[in-house]
Amino acid sequence: MATGAETAPLDVRTPPAVVEISSDAPVGTPAAATPEFNAPQPSVGPNDAPFVDASTTSLPAVEVDSRRTLTIAYLLPPDDSAFLSASQTVANGLVAASKTSARPATILTVAAGSGGSVDEQIDAAVMSGADVVVGPLQRDLVDALATRTSLPIPVVALNAVPEKSTTAPQNLIMMSMSTENEADYVARLAVRALPESTERGSAPKIALLTTNGAWETRIRAAYERVLREQLVDYEVFVVSTEELPELQKQLEPALSPEDEAEFRQRIAALRAEKPADAAASRRQKSRIRAVESERRAKVATAEPPFASALLAMDAQTAGLVRNRLPQRMRIWATSVTNPGDPRTSSSATALAYDLDNLAFTECPLLVRYDAQGFEARFATAMPYSLSAKRLFALGVDAYEMARQWASHRHNIQYYGETGALTLNRDVSAVVARVPRTVVVKSGMLVEVPAKELAVPGDMPKIALPEPPVPPTPLPEAGTTVETPSRPSVTSILIRPEDVPADLPPSPPVARPIAPAPVSGSSTAPVFDRAETLPMPSDPVEVLAPETTGVEVPPASPAAAPEIGPEIGPEVGAESNSEAGTETGTEAAPEIDATPISY
Repeated sequence: MATGAETAPLDVRTPPAVVEISSDAPVGTPAAATPEFNAPQPSVGPNDAPFVDASTTSLPAVEVDSRRTLTIAYLLPPDDSAFLSASQTVANGLVAASKTSARPATILTVAAGSGGSVDEQIDAAVMSGADVVVGPLQRDLVDALATRTSLPIPVVALNAVPEKSTTAPQNLIMMSMSTENEADYVARLAVRALPESTERGSAPKIALLTTNGAWETRIRAAYERVLREQLVDYEVFVVSTEELPELQKQLEPALSPEDEAEFRQRIAALRAEKPADAAASRRQKSRIRAVESERRAKVATAEPPFASALLAMDAQTAGLVRNRLPQRMRIWATSVTNPGDPRTSSSATALAYDLDNLAFTECPLLVRYDAQGFEARFATAMPYSLSAKRLFALGVDAYEMARQWASHRHNIQYYGETGALTLNRDVSAVVARVPRTVVVKSGMLVEVPAKELAVPGDMPKIALPEPPVPPTPLPEAGTTVETPSRPSVTSILIRPEDVPADLPPSPPVARPIAPAPVSGSSTAPVFDRAETLPMPSDPVEVLAPETTGVEVPPASPAAAPEIGPEIGPEVGAESNSEAGTETGTEAAPEIDATPISY
């Protein structure tokens, strides 16, 4: 990997090998364009989630010497590992965050040897002089670290084992992009948005729509844990494309018995009429269709049997299901149902229109940057897939977490590219993450604070962002451009009585003194070049260059010669012979009298 400066590779005799992939050279990024991660920005608040007070630490901080560069060791899996590609993407985010930070670090990669263990990698990082270790990514390796009694160096693991968060060694903290955590957060938002009771006075219910995939099963299990904990009634629907019509019937709103009886009576009365002719029969059928249409419209706006739906499926399946759901049903999902960026993908645009009013959770990095903004922020190309972008965001936030954990700060909180991150190491070794909430609206992805979405009742109105103003195209060749006329200039009249009487007079201006005419000429004065130039109000005389005391012929009334940039040193007598002869000057160019139009 290319680095900003040449550095000597580390020589580690014991496996696995350690290779330096970054340098100490800071990147010249303005501080205003790249703010520090631990400085909360008002415009990127993490859903206004409450944070613990991190002004003090519970244990004495072991500060890293600020006069030297921090060294971070990143643990890579073996070359034949299925996690290698994902780990390299995280490493790219880690290096990009370091290069664009005001305090860049030295990043070392510690690759696992064949059959090597994570303990050997950590020992190699200690021998290389690392201050903190980032990794591993595999859950089983993190589980092995969490069972140890101690670690020789601060470690930021990239996966989490919540059941061991209180028994993990003191030098270990765990951060992850767990989809189950997102499902837990989304389910709690959906519960908060439930009304106290339905219009008929019963308790509101939630529909859980899922498929039989592995990821979907895990998300569904997380949903169910929260709903059972919150004592909310729910029903699970396993979705298949063949059973979509049946699903629509099960979720369709029902009219009250009174409204249903009214529509039946109106339709029965119309059908009981005996039309006299064909025209009357057509009018009867049209009136019946109008009543049926009125009934369908009322059904569409009626209260659904389930106040909300929690989706555990991908975006393509959710696009087929969304059109079958009632209009007033609140739809919630995790980042698995993200349709993609409508600004860069036509398929994502189509999915975004199908998933209108869907609220889902996502990393801020995926919804805030386009390709150009991403490259300006991180000085590298943006990853293509959604999963690669999330892994990159994990690496970016792991850099800031490692920088602070290297000083053994037990309370850490900041707004990152994966969401709002909070660590209270005295309570848990797991870094809590609060993702952003995004709403699909009119084919766009709009960030909406969670407190605005978690309002009981129907979906609140979402304000769409202002579209960017396209630049004005340049006119084509040969096009007449009409520009606005210049504004009229108002003249200012200064009267003599308005001038103060005690105003000092202006100093006199020196005028050139004309010497006596040279013998042989009685009209053309000669001035010395060192004398004061004439004022603009005085007539401009044609001066003889480079010589003083040489007779100069009078200017012709037809055209005055113009002084060129270079003139011969001598002016001979032949300069007076006739028009067109050489005099050491060129004839004045012809002035173009064509007016300039504005």
